[in-house]
Amino acid sequence: ERSRSSLMGAFVEIVLSEGYEAVTVERVAERANVGRSTFYMHFQGKEDILKKSMERPSSHLAVLVGHDMAPDALLPILKHFHEQRRANRVFFNWPIRPIWVKCLAEMIEPRLAAVARHARARPVLPLAFIAHQIAEAQIALVTHWLVANASAKPDLIAEALVAETYALLTALLRVKPDAPLSIPGEKLRYTRE
Repeated sequence: ERSRSSLMGAFVEIVLSEGYEAVTVERVAERANVGRSTFYMHFQGKEDILKKSMERPSSHLAVLVGHDMAPDALLPILKHFHEQRRANRVFFNWPIRPIWVKCLAEMIEPRLAAVARHARARPVLPLAFIAHQIAEAQIALVTHWLVANASAKPDLIAEALVAETYALLTALLRVKPDAPLSIPGEKLRYTRE
């Protein structure tokens, strides 16, 4: 666990100080003071460690699919994003942003499948496509807020995230107006890391 944590810390340091292009497995392992083989015991490569670093913040967005969530529940993560926006600017642009979208979509898709089954949905598109669309919309809203309009209040962004996710779910799953869009019996959990 200590090696994994050191590797993650080294990766984030390099990304934030020099950009994603500067990251290599060798540099991350060297900065974490571990061997390359130790890196590969924990991660498959550069993109894998990037995706793992984004799981925790992404989990806050992913749970909007399948959970009837009050916008207030998003405020801590949105305030964190806002406070860190200058340091984390690299995550809002290519080549990281599409990887972030892919990571979030992969977290959303199984949740979407559970919602679709429970709501007896008739999806307009394949679920993987819908998951990607929802992930792209969520990340676009957060990114545009942090880059172009950081003065908007986090509670308004939270409200917009909940509303846009719900709207995309109802439209793209083609569910009846009274259909439940939550995963039965699920307790709200976020990924730790």
